[in-house]
Amino acid sequence: MNKAWFGFLAVAGLLAACGGPTGGGSGGTGGCSPTGQGTLIVNISGLPDGVNAAVEVTGPSGTQTLTATQTLTGQAAGIHDVVVKKVADSDPLIRTAYSGSASGSPACVRDGQATTVNVSYTPIPSSNKLWMDNGNPPSGASPLLGFAASLLGSSATQSPSVSAGTIGMRDITFDQDGNLWGIGGTTVDPTLARYPASVLGASGSKTRDRSINISGISCLPGASRLAFDASGNLWVSVPCANKVVRVSTAQLGASGSVTPAVEITGLNGPQGLAFDSAGNLWIANAGAKRVVKFNASRLNASTSGPDLTIQSQTPSPVISTLDANLLAFDASGNLWGMAFGANVIYRLTSSDQGGSGTKTLTPAIQVSVPVSALLEGMAFDEGGGLWITYSMGKFARLSSTQLTTSSTSGSPTTPERIITSTSIGSAGGLALYPAPAGLPLFHKLP
Repeated sequence: MNKAWFGFLAVAGLLAACGGPTGGGSGGTGGCSPTGQGTLIVNISGLPDGVNAAVEVTGPSGTQTLTATQTLTGQAAGIHDVVVKKVADSDPLIRTAYSGSASGSPACVRDGQATTVNVSYTPIPSSNKLWMDNGNPPSGASPLLGFAASLLGSSATQSPSVSAGTIGMRDITFDQDGNLWGIGGTTVDPTLARYPASVLGASGSKTRDRSINISGISCLPGASRLAFDASGNLWVSVPCANKVVRVSTAQLGASGSVTPAVEITGLNGPQGLAFDSAGNLWIANAGAKRVVKFNASRLNASTSGPDLTIQSQTPSPVISTLDANLLAFDASGNLWGMAFGANVIYRLTSSDQGGSGTKTLTPAIQVSVPVSALLEGMAFDEGGGLWITYSMGKFARLSSTQLTTSSTSGSPTTPERIITSTSIGSAGGLALYPAPAGLPLFHKLP
């Protein structure tokens, strides 16, 4: 080894020991001495005025949350991790969600020096839109449509903001990151398909990044509805097999074929699924015209036989049993059922949801919509309004006020706003991202 090379190595070693360039510099961690105090500058960009960031800085002295650009002086020297959490703006219908990244994290704060971390937020492309799976799309239309919130303020004829060339799907939902999950609509499609949020900002052909087949589903037409629980497991109803199955978070991590470790059997044509804030699973047991509940404590293993069965009926003088096809919770904890055959949306209060065994009740609120409506999807928005599929080529919103007053088939409630589009064939499942903060949905944001 010559003297010049030996001298280079000596200088490099000295720099590392002193926390110089070899020690990582701004954002580096090599040779980061825990002695003394320094300054950490966190620059935050990309958010509109009035929207607070959510940036967690964790260092030797603990954790603090930043809502805007800040210079943190007197920080204990050492490694500081900067974690960027998703945030959302305010909107009367559907918010815009933002995700971010931190350049230069983990960062080394050195004695007497300033270190900078740059945090950049960008909108999540699937947010601020109402999405629907579009059955039998007209010529030139797409099987997945997204309508921006700005198009939904009043009754109007609108073109979708995003016409996505996906496979046909029977139902859709979102995960926490804004990725869209759907049930394949034909036997040649995967049982579950995921389309990443990043591809949902513009129209065009879309490529799914997950294709998952669930073993044990050989009957037709196969899977029907889906819902995430609070842990990120995806539950799927299979009416033709009279069961509901759970696909675990781990099984959702890659494409392939999976065997559910948890099955709920002994059902009768189950369709809509909904989790309450306590993690209990509610199932629209459509074949029996009942809503059934399975307590959260039972959902880690296969089981049969609900903890509570509710039969809902219309008021006198003509008493009949209401269908149970779809379910959704509102921000007050009421469970809303959708009766396809009767064109009725009915409310089960917290009191109605109590107890065990079997009970028959007459929901105090039953909203009838016109007979032309095709009730195949429902989703609550930020203002407490309920979006529903309507007649061919239309979807509609029942306002929060309309949901406080019952109506009858003889004098049905006309939704306060109706959106018409020539791109819609038969609107199916509805979903919006992010879900309102007050709802017990996996894809909600604070």
